[in-house]
Amino acid sequence: MSKVNSKLENLEKKLIVFSIIRFIVVIIGLISMYYYYKQNSIEGMGFSFLCALIIFLVIAFFHNEKINAKKRLLTMLNYYEKGIKRLDNTWKEFDDIGKEFINRNHNFSSDLDIFGKSSLFQWINVTKTSFGRKKLAHKMMVNNLPTRYEIQDNQEAIKELANKREFCEKIYFAASIENKKKENIEELLKWAKGEEKNSFTTKYISYIFIAITVIIIFLSIIGRIPITYLLLDLMINYLVIKLLTKRLSSVIDTFIKNKREIIKYSSLLALIQDEKFESKKLLELQKDLVGSNINCKVEMKKLKNIVNWLGDSTSNAYYLIINVFLMSDIFILCNLEEWRIKNGYKLEKWLEIMGEIEALVSLSTLAFEHEEWAYPTISGVNEIEAKALAHPLLGDRAKSNDFNLNGSEKVALITGSNMSGKSTFLRTIGFNMILTYLGLPTCSKSFKCGISNIYTCMRTQDNLEENISSFYAEILRIKLVIEAAKAGEKVFFLLDEIFKGTNSNDRHDGARILIEQLVKLQGVGLVSTHDLELCNLEKEKSWLVNYNFREYYKENKINFDYVLRRGKSETQNAKHLMKLAGIDIEY
Repeated sequence: MSKVNSKLENLEKKLIVFSIIRFIVVIIGLISMYYYYKQNSIEGMGFSFLCALIIFLVIAFFHNEKINAKKRLLTMLNYYEKGIKRLDNTWKEFDDIGKEFINRNHNFSSDLDIFGKSSLFQWINVTKTSFGRKKLAHKMMVNNLPTRYEIQDNQEAIKELANKREFCEKIYFAASIENKKKENIEELLKWAKGEEKNSFTTKYISYIFIAITVIIIFLSIIGRIPITYLLLDLMINYLVIKLLTKRLSSVIDTFIKNKREIIKYSSLLALIQDEKFESKKLLELQKDLVGSNINCKVEMKKLKNIVNWLGDSTSNAYYLIINVFLMSDIFILCNLEEWRIKNGYKLEKWLEIMGEIEALVSLSTLAFEHEEWAYPTISGVNEIEAKALAHPLLGDRAKSNDFNLNGSEKVALITGSNMSGKSTFLRTIGFNMILTYLGLPTCSKSFKCGISNIYTCMRTQDNLEENISSFYAEILRIKLVIEAAKAGEKVFFLLDEIFKGTNSNDRHDGARILIEQLVKLQGVGLVSTHDLELCNLEKEKSWLVNYNFREYYKENKINFDYVLRRGKSETQNAKHLMKLAGIDIEY
């Protein structure tokens, strides 16, 4: 990164020099023109202006090259800085938290911190296109359970990309092209899928008007007709262009808005198509870019070349001049029409593949930065086996534990005092299961789990807009779990202190009945509770096993070791916490 900073400093110096030179050229040009003006030399003024303009444009070209080089270096610097922040656990300041994907009604995403502040999305997202971003979010929500083979294919792809850092960096840099205009990709895709034909199917009309313009220019130069005829001709050309493109002016507007995006997509798809892959998934995605008679890289380059003719705005003076002389709007629309007929039906698929690769690149970043983590094993049954399992979002504060829930065991009851780590452990299990389904390594020495729909009930809260209390919200979450199990889904549940809004008897009976029903419906999962009487179910039911977290006191302060132990909790800290708060309690 020091090399990038050094190059950036050198560029800054060169940019200052170019700015000064451009200013000097303008001043010298103005002085020269003023001198010839005083000499009454129109030719001298024209020559001075022309020389100054040519020199200025040449310098401006190289100046813009340096500006673009600076932008590329800043992008590189940003990429490396984010990598460092992920490693030193300061990534929680990243701006993109996937806010629009937050859904409190989703099976697990809110409870397991998939989106939002301090979330998985905020941590690993390096996508820069809307397709990649949506694809990554869709993967994280696991709305459709992957098969064992799909997970294994994802693992292979992620492992390969984790070793292809140069390729991943190129993808990031190519995707980082800025678009100052508000793009509308939906409009672009709608155009690509459209079947409406242009009202003109030939370019001959344009050729005729261009030929007339050339003839008038020639006759004006040799003095056979006045220059006003040329002005009249250009006005007619402008009207003809507007008439022929009136119904399709929205197409031009669409491509002006999305010009930078098309250039970006063309570069990304070319990188993907040219890369040499080995894993099955990446090869299949790459194969879809090259058909029997259609080559994505070639065709996207053609589209990029077409839209490059468009100015940054139709009101751009240079673009307007080119348009009235060469009738470029008509040719652009005709070329776009030809491109759409041949490739339009493929465009969305190509962009989806691009988004898939970009999402996999984001996932591979985590795999690359945590080589010490273990890739999980997929089980054919609904079970959990883990060694040194920890919650990755906690960074250095994470505590690892061994845990098994297999064989005849279907439910783990987690007890312990307040703040001892029960809820965090439930999230640790669920979070690492999501990493597994994404094809990622888990924060463990080893991890094995089945493929199940994860349902959580942990962070229920009041919703004043919908007039829902936290207790009723909890009931709705539990209903969601029960309905899924009754529908025959393979359910893995994580329930945190359920029915806490009721009295102790109702809470005990409700929790016991719910757990028994879920087990009867083939559900498997973890339940945290303060209800120690519920632990007695272990004596009656072979499918239930007790685990606990404990606290200890030192110098009248409560401490936690966050170590998971077999058996039910034997300690309680509520009275001690009240005493620490200044409430007089007699033991």
